[in-house]
Amino acid sequence: MADGLLKDEQFLRIQKLNSTDGKRRSIMLDDVSDGGNLQEFSENSSYDAPEHEETVTEITVNADEDGNLPNIKVVPQGDLGKDSIQEKVQSSTAKEDFDVADGDSADDGGESKGKAADNSQLDDGSFTVHLKKLHTKEKLRFRRDSNQKVSFFGDVAFDSRPSILDGSIDQKIRSSFEGPTLEKQIRAAKLMRRNLKVNSEDKIVIEADSLNPNFSGLYVLFWLTVALTCAKVCINYYLEHNGNLWESEILKFMTSDLLTVALVDLVMYLNTYFVLIIHFLCKRKYMKWDNTGFVLVSIYELAFVSFYMYLTENILKLHWVAKIFLFLHSLVLLMKMHSFAFYNGYLWGILDELNFSKNALAKAKDNDNTDPQIIATLERSKGFCAFELESQSKKVPFPENINLKNFFTYSMFPTLVYQIEYPRTERIRWGYVLEKLCAIFGIIFVMMVLAQTYMYPLAIKALEIRDSQWTTLADRLKKWSFILVDYIPSFIAMYLLTFYLIWDAILNCIAELTRFGDRYFYGDWWNCVSWDEFSRIWNVPVHKFLLRHVYHSSMSALKLNKNQATLVTFFLSAVVHELAMYVLFKRLRSYLFFFQMGQLPLVALSNSRFLKKRTIIGNVIFWIGICTGPSVLCTLYLTI
Repeated sequence: MADGLLKDEQFLRIQKLNSTDGKRRSIMLDDVSDGGNLQEFSENSSYDAPEHEETVTEITVNADEDGNLPNIKVVPQGDLGKDSIQEKVQSSTAKEDFDVADGDSADDGGESKGKAADNSQLDDGSFTVHLKKLHTKEKLRFRRDSNQKVSFFGDVAFDSRPSILDGSIDQKIRSSFEGPTLEKQIRAAKLMRRNLKVNSEDKIVIEADSLNPNFSGLYVLFWLTVALTCAKVCINYYLEHNGNLWESEILKFMTSDLLTVALVDLVMYLNTYFVLIIHFLCKRKYMKWDNTGFVLVSIYELAFVSFYMYLTENILKLHWVAKIFLFLHSLVLLMKMHSFAFYNGYLWGILDELNFSKNALAKAKDNDNTDPQIIATLERSKGFCAFELESQSKKVPFPENINLKNFFTYSMFPTLVYQIEYPRTERIRWGYVLEKLCAIFGIIFVMMVLAQTYMYPLAIKALEIRDSQWTTLADRLKKWSFILVDYIPSFIAMYLLTFYLIWDAILNCIAELTRFGDRYFYGDWWNCVSWDEFSRIWNVPVHKFLLRHVYHSSMSALKLNKNQATLVTFFLSAVVHELAMYVLFKRLRSYLFFFQMGQLPLVALSNSRFLKKRTIIGNVIFWIGICTGPSVLCTLYLTI
């Protein structure tokens, strides 16, 4: 459109974004209400508005016949802060509209569309709306103290590091286990004191902090105990069933419909390439991300999970093991798609702004009457956009990362947050891969034995209570409590085995095969003293996704504060967990949903003055919840 720059929303957004006005916010997802291009960073401190935002400038812009950005004529108009403003921004006629991103003719879906320019003046009301909209946007790209540029993707970081158990236990056992070391350390301390010629009257005091006891033997004992227990259970089962191990119900669940599950999983994975196709079309300028790609991807993501839930339940009618596996994997693929799509969608907006700023800056500098403040705004916009694009990768500039190889590699990595480059290891340690594969199949076998021997019989009893027509609610609750007590020990073991299987064995194995360098898949969650700590470090890949694409994005798109964004994040997580229970039990009871949301008052309680300094009490409360929560939920869904 051949309107003035002050009428141009792209320029107005750039001018506001490159000012230091507003509060620090966090972003990672496109602001849909603003075209999907501009986003916010992390919320912290306030900033002073620059003086030039209190003036209005009238700009007359004419486009030439080729649609190129014309020279700019600037006429100061006075103070904006008074109510008696009568400023008018007058636009000249033009035969064709021009694209603010690259200065060429308008490109929408790859087709140029000529538009008659708007000859009407922008009235005072519309101009005021523009200004109010700008002042309500709290966006920041530069630090107030140092004027340093801040990347919008600074909320999630990747580094070369091992997982906790693998780095502190497994690696030490394989490389540095020497047997008893405590006595050697005591002797070394005594020898040191002797060499220092300490008087014989002085006592030798060895501080406990200076000793490093090694508990590797207990780690070996734990797994040996698990192995011997499983062997005993398997022998008993073999004798009780006359040597027929195939009568195991859990084994039947695990081995039925394997081909169907594999094919559905493969098709699900191939469906994720839809987002690559969308961005490839954006790269070829067949569509725009902010007005077409964004909508298509959003609709597709919702249909993706809904379709496969319906397929496995109503069409294929798979058993519960297959259904929960496919449902959870569909969520993993959904998060991968979403991160790839919206990361690149944000960078499309940055690239468009960079092209616009370069073109407008070149035209503005050719005109001696151009307001220096406009040139300064364009310079800051150009500098930030160039920094943002360059900071993503030194080797693969955007949008060269939008290709089949890059997406395939990302889809194989054990992460849910996309970026162009990740830390990588130099080589694949095949011995380590073999170790993790043995751990994976060994843990699955142990879990099957545990489920068959200790959990499945209790589940049958719970279902009998649920289906009984003659039991009262009080009688049902009484029997439920007995089943709950019997369930707790086996559920604790199953909970810990599931954690080790997924977050240590499987993810480390995939990371080694793909040479993915960052193995920080979980923190030391067993030391948690509050539920907010647990939610952050129990499952680090999902936490990173929620931090960027739910918590920060809700602050950006919905203008929420930290508490509101936390509530939205917990709510979404609770809904997804409840869907998993629906897939498992075919019952929508919302027990898990309320348990998840109940963590919020527990977080507030753990942050109270009484519990904040009593970390041991906090850890005890945490472990009570871990030990009883899964059993309570399972028995509730089975019996009531």
